[in-house]
Amino acid sequence: MLFSEKIRLLRRERGILQRKLAQAIGVDIPMYSRYEHGERRPKRAQVVKLAKLLKTDPDELVALWLAEDAMSVIGHDKMSARAAVLLRETLDGVDTAALSQEEIDIEPEPAVDVPAVVTAAPVIDPAILKAPDCDPALRNLVKKLGYSNMPQYHCGDACKVMAQIEDKSIDCIVTSLPYWHLREYKVDSLATKDPSEFIDNLLRMTAEAHRVLKDEGSLWINMADAYQDASMQALPWRLAIKMMDLQGWILRNDIVWNKQQGTIDGMQNHARNEHEYMMHFVKQSNYYYNDEALRRYFIDEKTTSKTGERYQRNIAASQHLTSVEKNNALTALRATLRKVNAGEIGSFKLYLREATAPTAGDAARNQELKDNGFYIQETPRATSMPGDVWNIAPERSETDRYVIAPQQLYRLPIAATCPQGGIVLDPYCGTGTACKVAHDMGCKSIGIDINDDRLRRARSRVEQQPLSLF
Repeated sequence: MLFSEKIRLLRRERGILQRKLAQAIGVDIPMYSRYEHGERRPKRAQVVKLAKLLKTDPDELVALWLAEDAMSVIGHDKMSARAAVLLRETLDGVDTAALSQEEIDIEPEPAVDVPAVVTAAPVIDPAILKAPDCDPALRNLVKKLGYSNMPQYHCGDACKVMAQIEDKSIDCIVTSLPYWHLREYKVDSLATKDPSEFIDNLLRMTAEAHRVLKDEGSLWINMADAYQDASMQALPWRLAIKMMDLQGWILRNDIVWNKQQGTIDGMQNHARNEHEYMMHFVKQSNYYYNDEALRRYFIDEKTTSKTGERYQRNIAASQHLTSVEKNNALTALRATLRKVNAGEIGSFKLYLREATAPTAGDAARNQELKDNGFYIQETPRATSMPGDVWNIAPERSETDRYVIAPQQLYRLPIAATCPQGGIVLDPYCGTGTACKVAHDMGCKSIGIDINDDRLRRARSRVEQQPLSLF
């Protein structure tokens, strides 16, 4: 019997609710449920607490916990039976006196009978995720920031520079990961044509990110997918799943960044790609999150553009409004847009006659549509929680022939998860958009990039202006 099955069985036999056990060991109910299903693994101290609460032998429960960890690593491998024998020999050599004769004589189970575990334990695999070593005395990049909120830029490989950052010193990490197989980079780990190798190299960065991030901090990763042999590679999800399974990250949101413009290509056998992911990871369930700041900074650009082009087109194309009603709708639309741009309201929706079915319980809207042909529903500012689709148009680079991540894409994560005066890190900062946004919002920041030219441009965006006597 596995550890997860054991605690589930004991809890049911004792008639204890998951809520009570979750509260006792300091986790939420969904996390405890994952423990019982073998999807996540508690800490050893939590296992001992569970043993006391479930009135069972702590040593036996810890032993099951350790065994499940081993099974999660070797359970699916064809060499698992041989590995089990070697493990038994090693344990016998360590402390055979501590084991009963019955335990020593147990034969290893055949590979086909090894129970499958959904995910591996959240422990970093050093064979894959070995981050650069660094003398702790040299980890002083945060200390060098001092009291100024001027960004600090460093040229070099992300992992090697991050190795110089102090443990648990960063409040918020936000970055756009390099594109795989689309652009050339000066570092071999990013230039690889093997998607699996590319993901493993990124995992070295996220391992360092886990070390330098405060327990209550957040990691935001913007990542685009790519094609190989006509197949999408699911790169964002490959990375996210390995981060959760191997490093213990918790995925809180998979934000869809709707760029409102697709790629220009000659493909005619699949839809144009118009979105990327902005994934929000944390280290623990209790993390810093300022929802009021997120509401304040959030603007849905799809409905609140300066011209309201989409709604204007809908009004012009309507065959169920008279000319007078169309003019009235356009006038009301312009007035509503002025409210949005002035910050008086957060967003709005425009409904047109016949394009919207009558809604039970909303007599006012139904009557407006019947009498005037249109109805505008306003959403107060700073009251509506943003959804997980962000309609934000990219910004065009001043020198390069491609678009770049817009400031709003970084402003929202920083507003929500970095406290005032906190420290922001961007391991792949490019021309420094994240650091500029952090600077403008009164936060300190560290930017890392392999390209010296881009860092020069990043510095120029936030250079201190000379004081004038006039």
